[in-house]
Amino acid sequence: MNIVILNGSPHPKGNTAAMVAAYREGAQSAGHRVTVFDVCRMNIAGCLACEYCYTKAPRQCVQNDDMQKVYPALDEADMIVLASPVYYHGLSGQLACAIHRIYAPGYPRKLTKAALLLSSGSKGVYDGCVYTYQHSFLGWLHLEDMGIFTAAGDENRSPELLERLRAAGAALSDPNDRNVARLVIRSGDVVVRAPLNHTQAARDLMNRLPLTVVGHDSGVDYCCELKEGVFDEAEKQQGWINGDVSVADGWFAIIHSGQEESSGYRVMPVAHLGEAETECIRALPPTATFELSIEEPWK
Repeated sequence: MNIVILNGSPHPKGNTAAMVAAYREGAQSAGHRVTVFDVCRMNIAGCLACEYCYTKAPRQCVQNDDMQKVYPALDEADMIVLASPVYYHGLSGQLACAIHRIYAPGYPRKLTKAALLLSSGSKGVYDGCVYTYQHSFLGWLHLEDMGIFTAAGDENRSPELLERLRAAGAALSDPNDRNVARLVIRSGDVVVRAPLNHTQAARDLMNRLPLTVVGHDSGVDYCCELKEGVFDEAEKQQGWINGDVSVADGWFAIIHSGQEESSGYRVMPVAHLGEAETECIRALPPTATFELSIEEPWK
């Protein structure tokens, strides 16, 4: 598993750095690849809110600074770890800048897990940091929580803390060994589930659920109007496989037939139904209402 740690401490040999080192040591002992970015010693500016990454060049930030070193690593990462001292009841300003700049790529392609490491002088000062972690990462990016680890006062650098962090890193397992998030499609008494992939369109759809759409059977799919969302044109595929669920260009489509003749079409699959589930969809009436929701087994 590829792990990216964003270390938001300005002190290279401080308490947060000790927590990062212990967690990395444990993860590497289990065979994981760990990349640490010390964002306080990098040139990372705040987000300009210019929308260049969404209106001019999808997933590309207009600012040519050190975040350009972080973006490729994030796209290859299975897990992200945020590490920070607690300043003024929140994450360090430098780490906050890096987090805000994740807006440009939107949804890193492979991320499935996250963890939070916090060092403080006093207890009970973590609420702001935890809020950001839970809402911007666990919620918005739909990541599995691998733990929040805190150290206050004399707990910092204690043998007990460092051993707990090593053990937590060593206990991490490959992301493919867990149940993935699934799209739940309900129409009347018919309920089917389709594992969601890690495309931009799939991550965006998760944040739009629950939804209700009405589809008409075209002979190959149930095509439903759906307000345009975020997707990466490069992730579209030529043709489809029966059972693909596609979202793009203002449509939500459950494709049940016609894969042999589909090579002339470009679709944006976000999930895939098995053969039995596809047969259930194929048997629905010509016009059907679909209630869409998400099932995330780790939440």
